[in-house]
Amino acid sequence: MSKKNPKLSILVPVYNVEEFLPLCLESIKNQSFKDFECILINDGSTDNSLSLLKKVAKEDKRFIVLDKKNTGYGASMNEGMKLAKGEYIGIVEPDDFIHRDFYQTLFEHSEDIIKASFMRFSGKTWENTPERVFHEVRKDFPVNGTNIRPKDNQRIFLVDPTIWSAVYKREMLEKYKVKFLETPGASYQDTGFQFKAFSVATSIFCIEKPLYYYRIDNEKSSVKSSKKLETVKTEFDEIDKFIKKDFQEIADACRFRSYNWNLNRLKFKEALKFAKIAKTDFKAKSFNPNYFIKEKHARKHELKFSTKHSVCYVYLRPLFKFKNTLKRIARKIIKK
Repeated sequence: MSKKNPKLSILVPVYNVEEFLPLCLESIKNQSFKDFECILINDGSTDNSLSLLKKVAKEDKRFIVLDKKNTGYGASMNEGMKLAKGEYIGIVEPDDFIHRDFYQTLFEHSEDIIKASFMRFSGKTWENTPERVFHEVRKDFPVNGTNIRPKDNQRIFLVDPTIWSAVYKREMLEKYKVKFLETPGASYQDTGFQFKAFSVATSIFCIEKPLYYYRIDNEKSSVKSSKKLETVKTEFDEIDKFIKKDFQEIADACRFRSYNWNLNRLKFKEALKFAKIAKTDFKAKSFNPNYFIKEKHARKHELKFSTKHSVCYVYLRPLFKFKNTLKRIARKIIKK
């Protein structure tokens, strides 16, 4: 590969995050892996973010600033992918940061997708907690990671859409036209992107090392938003259009598990509105809720109930939460 084409293109979508940017950019700049370009996509920020981006680009030629009008997360990411020249594409959210050896560790492998685990951290207390990303794939995950073929082990699709803890072969994304939906704001576009990317990948190498640091105390984070209730449905409808029949059952399972997550996180009135969406979708699908029991999911009976009785589930949320709390306490006691 010529010098003009780096091994990696890192995309950083930026919108009004001046307080978090210095840590994020410094962690990229100090990577032990050096062969990268970093495309900083300013999505019409109105704070001091653009000035910080221009400063780092002036200091380090590997950083490139793309300044554009505000069009949302999906459109920003697609613009960044158009500019990318690397063999692989990586993503770093501007309020997060990465371990010094993050990309060096990933590139010990050469699969279509190489994915690591991550740490949840609070910038206020600097407490951090490692996440077991691949627990859905297999109970005892190898220390040094494992190579998974999505067609043979479809449980990989149950991994939460943490698109930033991975790198993706650019040629694969371009060949199959894997893009982000350009819906307004920044809501659930990672859901569709990950599923589509996984569905076209021949192999995914999974590493349980937590090498990405995901901030949980950014109050402006889209994950905390209760707006755009139908956006998650839009993402899964797009997935249905994209995938082959081989992946339909797992796509439906991911849809209804994601719906369950939304039914839990939304406030009561909003949850009731969303429950009607879930109920309508369930009736329109041939998906069998016994899938969760068959797959021995940790919350199988709760997931089955929420797909069949979405509205009733909202009223019974406190009971399910209490039950799950008791289970967590019991597991901790058993471990001791």
